[in-house]
Amino acid sequence: MADDAEIIATLRAENTALREELARARDERRALAQAEERFRMLFEHSSDAHLIFDDDGILDCNSAAIEMLRCRDKSEVLTLHPAELSPELQPDGRRSLEKCVEMDRLAHERGFHRFEWIHRRMTGEDFPVQVTLTPVQLASGPALVVVWHELTILREHERRLAFQADAIADQQRTILRLSTPILEVADGVLLAPIVGAVDQARATSLISAALDAIQARGARRLIVDLTGVDDFDASTAAHLVRLCAAAALLGARAILSGINPALAQRIIALPTDLRAVETAATTCEAIGRDR
Repeated sequence: MADDAEIIATLRAENTALREELARARDERRALAQAEERFRMLFEHSSDAHLIFDDDGILDCNSAAIEMLRCRDKSEVLTLHPAELSPELQPDGRRSLEKCVEMDRLAHERGFHRFEWIHRRMTGEDFPVQVTLTPVQLASGPALVVVWHELTILREHERRLAFQADAIADQQRTILRLSTPILEVADGVLLAPIVGAVDQARATSLISAALDAIQARGARRLIVDLTGVDDFDASTAAHLVRLCAAAALLGARAILSGINPALAQRIIALPTDLRAVETAATTCEAIGRDR
């Protein structure tokens, strides 16, 4: 009887252990099912395209991938060969089939790899994406989880910004040109009225416009009217010296006009010496000089 009691106690203990192990297995299966459900929800409802590749091709994809590739349904995606998903050449000139092998290798070496790529829809339209490759191990063997983040809207926004930047630059060049007009006020006499401050960009525009006008019109005299100058500093003086010297090289005589007493006091306090530059009190005096 004692032996039977021991056997029964042992069996009961084993039964309890089996029940506990079964309960743990059920909890693990439940947790695994919940994790799988959460992954499936993320996989299916992500706005980015998710695909799973192995050596044989595409194993699975989400709805975003179907839409991005312009396919009818998942079954059509699963029948596609990876070579159909890219143009022959990438923007750097490399063949897609060759470069994708390198991208896969980098993903396996690093644990994941992110890069930009041009893919192709079933409509024949090419589109830019940011690709993330992550190696995984499935029951069937090694595979890659592939995520495509489409960049079409971003690239279009960048193109619009670049276009706007070019338009602004054109406007600025036009403003510079209009702010430094070169007027022919008499036969062979040009007038360049300056209003406001003269910075590097405006000085460069003024010198270029003045020299072009001297050469195009065969001018013998260039009058630079300083009446409207807001500020006269060493930089402005240096720009004017350059302009006068450049005009002389083209055979034109440069005269600075509109120098009032206050401006004259500022000029003589500067390190740049303008005494060698011809001046006139007014533009009318400069125009009438030695006619």
